[in-house]
Amino acid sequence: MTKSEAIKKIEQSIAEGAQLITPEGKTYEEHLAEVSRALFEHVIDPIPVTVTSACFPEYDFEKYKSSKVLAIAHMENSWLLTLESENEFALGFGESPENIMMHGFSSSDAVGEWCA
Repeated sequence: MTKSEAIKKIEQSIAEGAQLITPEGKTYEEHLAEVSRALFEHVIDPIPVTVTSACFPEYDFEKYKSSKVLAIAHMENSWLLTLESENEFALGFGESPENIMMHGFSSSDAVGEWCA
């Protein structure tokens, strides 16, 4: 996967709808534009990662542990993860791509996962 393919994957996810809690004083559209812009500013050339643990392992951890997972956005210790073969996204944490902890949940909502 290339960076432009990662961007297209995120764009497709946004087009299908994002689940966001809109702060008071903003419209959903304004908030979505802001968080989408912030996400796109942090898109990286996809790199393989190893998901080693999860806060809630009973949900999607096994799926991410046993699949080819790529990081497609990175900010500080946060990583937007995606399954190479599916339109699924999850939020991961860690200093190194070889040791990523995920929340444990995933969805087809890239923005929702990034903001989790």
